[in-house]
Amino acid sequence: MARYLVTLFLIFLYCMPVMVPAAEAEEPFTGKRLFGIFSPKPGVWSEYAVFDKATGKRSVIRVSIVGVEQDSYWYEVENREDSGSRIIKLMVNGDPIYPENIKRLIIKLGSGPAQEVGGEFAFMGGHEAGRIFEQQSGIPARSTVDLKSVRTGAGNATVIAGTFDVSLHEIVDRTGRVYARYKFSQEVRPFGIVSCDTDTTSMILAGHGTGAISLITEEPEMKTQPSDGGRPGILMQIPGMGTGYEPKQ
Repeated sequence: MARYLVTLFLIFLYCMPVMVPAAEAEEPFTGKRLFGIFSPKPGVWSEYAVFDKATGKRSVIRVSIVGVEQDSYWYEVENREDSGSRIIKLMVNGDPIYPENIKRLIIKLGSGPAQEVGGEFAFMGGHEAGRIFEQQSGIPARSTVDLKSVRTGAGNATVIAGTFDVSLHEIVDRTGRVYARYKFSQEVRPFGIVSCDTDTTSMILAGHGTGAISLITEEPEMKTQPSDGGRPGILMQIPGMGTGYEPKQ
C-alpha cells in the first residue's frame, strides 16, 4: 500500500504542470506587434540614435527592463535631447503595445519629481506610453492606415553597436506602399531592432547589453490625473516623440 501511494505521488509530481511566472519565463510575447518582438529579460537594455530628417533634430532613446515583480516587468523608456531627459516607466505583464497590459505608469520630466498616474488616466496614457518605441521610429499609427510587416530576406548589418546577423523587414499597406524598412536580430533585447528607416526618421542601434537599473531613484508622487489637467495627450508633449534619430557625426 505504501509503495502504491509513493508511486501515485511520483506520477502526480512529474505530471503536474510547472507554474513559472511570466517574468521568470523570459520568453518573447509574440502578439501582433508591427515592429520587432517584445522579448524581455531582467536587466536588458538597448539604446538608439534618432534623426528627424525634416528638422535635423537628433535625440537618443533608451529602452530597458529594470525590474521584475511577480508576473510583471518594469519596462522603462528614456528620451534624451539637448533640452534634457524624459523617462516613462511602465509595469507590464505582456507586450506594452497593448494598454490593457500596463498596470502602472510613472513619468519623470527632466529634474522634476517622478509622478505616478493612477485611475483612468493610467489606462488612457497607456495607449500612448506603450507605443513610444514605434512612435519614435516614425511609423504611422495603425489607426490611420492598415499596415503589416513583411519579411523580405536576411543579411548582416553593421551599426554603432556592432555587426549583427539580421532578418530584413518592410512595413507596408494593402497597396504595397512601403512605410518603413527595419532590420531585426534576436541578440538585441527587448525589441530586436537593429535599425529602422522611414521617410521622416532614421533609427540606429548605438548600444545594448545587460545590467540595466531604473533611472528613477525616488518614490513617485501619486497623481489622480496628469499635471496638464487631464488631457490624454500628456505623453505627446515629450520632446522627440514621433521624431527620428541618427548618431551625431
